[in-house]
Amino acid sequence: MTRISLLSAVLSPNGWYCVVGLKKTGAPRQIFVETLADVDRETDQLVADGYDAYFACAKYEKSGSRTHNNVKDIQSFWMDIDCGVGKPYADQLAGADALRTFCRTLGLPRPWLVNSGRGIHAYWPLQSP
Repeated sequence: MTRISLLSAVLSPNGWYCVVGLKKTGAPRQIFVETLADVDRETDQLVADGYDAYFACAKYEKSGSRTHNNVKDIQSFWMDIDCGVGKPYADQLAGADALRTFCRTLGLPRPWLVNSGRGIHAYWPLQSP
């Protein structure tokens, strides 16, 4: 799965994309762009600059703000499963086992999974925003 295929499935085509860069120290970088090609380019640049890069799970009305009152569309449900020392799950295998149980218990379909480094991001794309 490519970055663009994932984002095309879990984000609405309407509104601004937001890419966020985080480092252990310093302020996060938020970059708002209009196209998936721009997301791809900005993500690569953040990584080259030493940031961990993430995307916002919503699309926004205006550039510059990831607050709830600026959300234009949401086109998926998602979950961040923290794994590792001091986290709810010892490792990704334990997190994945818990996710399978969660999905089975609630009757949810299998989500799209992304290795988030030490944890797991799970996405359930919706057909429309």
